[in-house]
Amino acid sequence: MTCPDGESIERLNRLWAQLLHGMSRQGRRSDAIAAYYEVSAVLESELGIEPRPARPLLATSTAELRAATETEFVELLRTIRTRSGLSLPEIHRRAGSVLPRSQVYSLLKRGKLPTKPEQVRAFVSTCGLSEPQVARVMELWATLREQTELAVRGPEDDKPFAILIVRSA
Repeated sequence: MTCPDGESIERLNRLWAQLLHGMSRQGRRSDAIAAYYEVSAVLESELGIEPRPARPLLATSTAELRAATETEFVELLRTIRTRSGLSLPEIHRRAGSVLPRSQVYSLLKRGKLPTKPEQVRAFVSTCGLSEPQVARVMELWATLREQTELAVRGPEDDKPFAILIVRSA
């Protein structure tokens, strides 16, 4: 399909991507997100084209992938979802059976560290993170999971021990 002036839809799409990416890099993410939704609506209503996710447009930078607590991790997941431009039902649809619909909502609502790594991976992959970024999120998840388990179990030195009393005759 081509535009009236001869440029392809693909070229137009790339130009919009560059504009949105530039806005995002200048710290104007809310403007970029609003523009993305506007372009998506036009593509869908005027041309009947289902817009692709904003994978390269509003991507989360690797430097932003930080979380020192469970709450920060859940907030990071919320940020990733917002920047993806995908609705929660859309994430479920694209992730398939790995990520049940109820779990998509649960990942973002309960404020606790998710328990299933495959669901975290499916969520962030579906939201458009690159493989190195997915690996970074999974590393964060594993570190926080380990910290949580240590807090529940306690350090190894606190384990009970037996005392053997030897009596001499």
